[in-house]
Amino acid sequence: MFQRFIFLFLFCACLPTQAQTYRYLILFKDKASNSYSLNNPGAFLSSKSLERRRKNRVAISIQDLPVSNSYLDQVRTTGAHILFPLKWINGALITQKPSELKKTLALSCVKGLYWNFPADSSAALQIQAGTQANFLSPDYGNSSTQINQIGIDQMHARNIRGDGILISLLDDGFKNANSVPYLQNTFSEKRITATLTTDPSISSVYTGGGHGTNVLSTIAGYEPGKLIGTAYKASFALAQTEESGRELIVEEANWLRGAEWADSLGTDIISSSLGYSTFDNPLHNHSYSDMNGKSTLVSKAAAWAASKGILCTISAGNEGANTWKYITAPADADSILTVGAVNALGGLSSFSSIGPSFDGRIKPDVVAMGSNTVVGFTDGTIGISNGTSFSAPLVAGLAAGLIQSYPSHSAQQIRNAILKSGSQFSRTDMLLGFGIPTFDKANSAMELILGNTKEPDFRIYPNPISPGDALHISIPFNSANVEIVNSAGIVVHTFNLLQSESTIYLGPFVSGKYYFRFTAESTSIIKPVLLL
Repeated sequence: MFQRFIFLFLFCACLPTQAQTYRYLILFKDKASNSYSLNNPGAFLSSKSLERRRKNRVAISIQDLPVSNSYLDQVRTTGAHILFPLKWINGALITQKPSELKKTLALSCVKGLYWNFPADSSAALQIQAGTQANFLSPDYGNSSTQINQIGIDQMHARNIRGDGILISLLDDGFKNANSVPYLQNTFSEKRITATLTTDPSISSVYTGGGHGTNVLSTIAGYEPGKLIGTAYKASFALAQTEESGRELIVEEANWLRGAEWADSLGTDIISSSLGYSTFDNPLHNHSYSDMNGKSTLVSKAAAWAASKGILCTISAGNEGANTWKYITAPADADSILTVGAVNALGGLSSFSSIGPSFDGRIKPDVVAMGSNTVVGFTDGTIGISNGTSFSAPLVAGLAAGLIQSYPSHSAQQIRNAILKSGSQFSRTDMLLGFGIPTFDKANSAMELILGNTKEPDFRIYPNPISPGDALHISIPFNSANVEIVNSAGIVVHTFNLLQSESTIYLGPFVSGKYYFRFTAESTSIIKPVLLL
């Protein structure tokens, strides 16, 4: 994973072209005086975005309304320059001289600055400075290992290659992506639908950092005999949200901007190989306690994107061998797919960040090949590289194939199918999560969702349960092995049920969420139970 880290919020960074001018994230009080209306969402959301919401049964809300233009005009009167508005948080990233910032903060429409800790302004305000479309068996070359490990070869054999699926990548830039040979088909077929830059010093995503090019190659690459991407017929939107050479808190605002932009385009999948924990200014650093899915701006942004019906595949981080060792934001967000790294044999890569999230959720969710992954480089060559940066886009390609196969089903149904396809679905842990997913198993899980195969009904009640109360369990088998797993992924108790109807009494467990894992007749089902 490309290591970038950030937190806190009040974003200020010295711009090379604007001496003594800083960036700030301001918040507005409301969305009044708005020229847009919820009654006419087509005026601010694309038809594809609206269709995705209908499919996922996501209502259009005030959060979707653009920031009030009249408020933005008021901000401009103070001499501030608006880099971009942020509708999900109802704010805007601006540049302004510190001496003039008070004019903006004095506006009646401005709520204040976004930040995540109490700090005096002097300490916290400033950080100085030719395709073969019907190939059923492509020649994967050395990339066959990463392809076969998650069953993409089987997906391609069904002629499922991500056709018609829009994937948005949020990264540091995509240097030379428009000229390297392994991406030629993507550009010649006009499957790059849009680009976005958020760094004021960069005018094109193709001149920025090259990490995004490496990432894009694992999904979109097509050079038979060397590299085939997991969804090489998908469409892509490319957003530069990272600022190479610096570790700035403003990058989290850039990421939010990229997510909002991706949503407006009608994106099906957001894949991002960026992570945030430490910055150039130590006052902005995150702590592990912030990895709870709701403290950092970037994790909020990922969760908001998921709530809009977008499937997010996010790199877990490369901190496994370092002091930090845990996932970094936004990998801690809920309802996303956090992706760790394994080697060709399926063993955990030593650098792959581990879980759980600080609030005890299983992380990573799944894993894919991140050690010696075959990728394309900015000079047009193809080689190997390491990082969860490449695990996440590999899984994004898998997700694209499932969305193509089941276009009427929601992002969360696709996500759940991927989890159920994991190699260790019945024995999750905080190193590999649900394990290595595969297309065929995920496809079978989708069949369950479609109702073509009936998943056995389990009943476990009452839920929540108070200490000392009897817990009643009903299973559709004559017997089953049961494991009770705490929120940290540790098995705290194991027992056997010898009949379909049973009553048990829990031991002296501490309050919290537990997971009952039932295993019987080659079936494994997990049911959460809340102990009060």
